[in-house]
Amino acid sequence: MRKVILSVVALAIASVAMAQDTGARKAVQVAQIPGSAATANTGESIQNGVLNAVQVRQAGTQQSALTVQNGEENQARIMQTGDVNGNQALSGQLNLAEVDQLGFGNESTTYQEGDFNNAMTEQRNEAGGGTIGNRALIQQGVADQAENNDANITQDGQDNSAYTKQTWDNSDAATSQTGESNISEIDQNAGPEDSQGQFAIVSQTGNNNESRVDQDNAAGSDARNRAFTTQLGENNKAEQIQEAEGSVGNRAQINQGASGGVTVSSDAFARFTEVSGFDTSVVNSIPTEDSESGVAFQNQSGDDNDAFIGQASSEPGSNNAAQIQDGNGNSAFITQSFLASGGTDNVGRQMQTGDNNAAGLNQDGSGHASLQDQWGSDNTTVVSQAGLGNNSNVFQTGAGSYGRTLQHGEFNVSLLTQRDGQSYTIRQNEGVFGVGGNQADILQEGPMGTGTQNGFIQVTPQSVTAPASVASFTLAPIN
Repeated sequence: MRKVILSVVALAIASVAMAQDTGARKAVQVAQIPGSAATANTGESIQNGVLNAVQVRQAGTQQSALTVQNGEENQARIMQTGDVNGNQALSGQLNLAEVDQLGFGNESTTYQEGDFNNAMTEQRNEAGGGTIGNRALIQQGVADQAENNDANITQDGQDNSAYTKQTWDNSDAATSQTGESNISEIDQNAGPEDSQGQFAIVSQTGNNNESRVDQDNAAGSDARNRAFTTQLGENNKAEQIQEAEGSVGNRAQINQGASGGVTVSSDAFARFTEVSGFDTSVVNSIPTEDSESGVAFQNQSGDDNDAFIGQASSEPGSNNAAQIQDGNGNSAFITQSFLASGGTDNVGRQMQTGDNNAAGLNQDGSGHASLQDQWGSDNTTVVSQAGLGNNSNVFQTGAGSYGRTLQHGEFNVSLLTQRDGQSYTIRQNEGVFGVGGNQADILQEGPMGTGTQNGFIQVTPQSVTAPASVASFTLAPIN
C-alpha cells in the first residue's frame, strides 16, 4: 500500500507563523525585601509536607508571588487584582504568579486582573506516587481589564485537570499534560480594543486524554486566533472552536498520533497541495506513532479560515475527524491512517458554508468513510482513499464546484453530486491493490436542478465534551 505521510518542513501552521511565544514555563521574579517599597508587592511562600494550604492576595503594581509546596493534597490560591482603567498607580499590572506542586491530589487556582499577567502552574506526580489527580485553574482578566496575558500549566500523572480562561487582548496559553485520563480546556475571548489575537497550544501524551480550545473575538476585532493541539496515545479527544467576526483569521491544527511535532502551513498547506497533485500516491515522511480511536473536531466561524487534522494509525481504531467552517476564506485538510500499513474504519467529515471553500481529505487502509458537503461560493474538494471498502460522498451546491475523488483498491464506492459550476473526475482502482468491485454515482445539474441521490454512508462527527471548568475547592482555614 502507498505511503501517505506529511513532511516536517513542508507542513506548518508553523510554530513560527502561529506562535507568539509559548515555550511555556515562565513566571518567577519575587526578589525585593532589602529596603523594599519602590512600588513593591512581591512574595515567596514555601511549604513542605502534606495537607498544606496557602492563599496570597495582592493588589497594586509590580506584583509577583511564588509558592512551592512539596508533598500531597496541598492547596494554593493566588489572587492579583487592580483597576487598569480607573487608576494606573493601583492597577494590577506586570503580575507574575507561580505555583509548583510536587505529589498528588494537589489543587491550585490563580486569578489575575490587569495587564501583562504571567501565570505558571506546574504539578508533578512523583513516580510511585498516589493516583489522586492534580487540579489547576488560571483565570486572567475581568471584562476589559486585561491584555498581553500569558498562562502556562504543566501536569504529570493521571486524572489531572487544567482550565485556563483569558479575556480581552492578545493572550497566550499553553497546557502540557503527560499521563492518562487528563483533561484540558483553554477558553480565550478577545475584545475589540487592541486585539492582536490569541494563541493556544496544548500537548497531551498518554491515553484517554481530552482537550478543548475555544477562541472568540468580538465583532470589529482585528485579532487572529491560533490553536495548536498535539495528542500522542490512544482514545484521545480534541476539539477546537474559533469565532472571528471581521478578523485577520483563524488557524487551527490537531495532530493525533504524530510524534516530533508535525507542522502545517497556512491554508493547511494548500490542502496538502491539493492532496499532492491529486494523489500521485502522496508521499513525504515524518516520524509517527499510532493514534487509535481518536476524535478530532474543529469548528470555525468567520473570516480567513484554515484547518488541519492529522490522525496516524496502522491498527484498527476508528479515528473520527470533523471540520466545520462557516463563512469567508475557508480551506481545510484531514489525513487519517497515514502510516504505511494504513488503518481501518476511520470517519472524516468536512462541511463548508459560504465563500471561498476548498477541503481536501486523505485516508489509507480499509472501511473508511468520508463526507464533504459544500454550500455556496467557489467550492473545490479533493478526496484520496486507498485500500478496501472505502466510501466517499461529495455534495456541492452553488457556485464554482470542481469535484475529484480517487480510490485505489477494491470494493470502494464514490458518490458525487454537483449543482451549479460543476466539473468532476472520479478514478478508481488506479494503483490497483485488488481486482475491482468499485462503484461510482455522479449527478451534475444547474442551480435549479431537482435530481436526488442517496449517499452511501451517513457520517456523524463526534464533538468533544471536556468540562467547562476545573472543579472549585475550599482552602483550609487561614486566619
